Amino acid sequence: MELFTIYCFTMKSLFFTLALLSAMVLNAQKVQTVSFWVGGVCDMCEQRIENALDVKGVKVADYSLENHKVTITYNTKKLNEAKLHELINKVGHDTSASKATDEAYDKVHGCCKYRDPEVQKAHQHGEGDHHDHDDDDHDDH
Repeated sequence: MELFTIYCFTMKSLFFTLALLSAMVLNAQKVQTVSFWVGGVCDMCEQRIENALDVKGVKVADYSLENHKVTITYNTKKLNEAKLHELINKVGHDTSASKATDEAYDKVHGCCKYRDPEVQKAHQHGEGDHHDHDDDDHDDH
């Protein structure tokens, strides 16, 4: 009888442990990484885009000026991909899924007007380097 009691106790402990582990896995954060196109032309654009993604639920956000892609690792229990696009649009940048309002776009600095072909051309040739601008010229610092 004593062996049967030990067996039952062990089985109950095992069952409880498995149930607890299952609950922990279900409550664990679900992390996902996405990449998509975002309009931008300079370091200031990069900073603005990454700062827009500095919110609860975003683990890592990195914008590449070279390929105009942002890579974001985020908690899917707190955010979804549509919300990430919205956060970027709110600071004046278009994404592959949605466009910033004209009002938001108008607030970006003149050297950051990525929709303007002349600004794009200037940045491609190094003329649009905003490091020589006075900080007073930038509304978003």
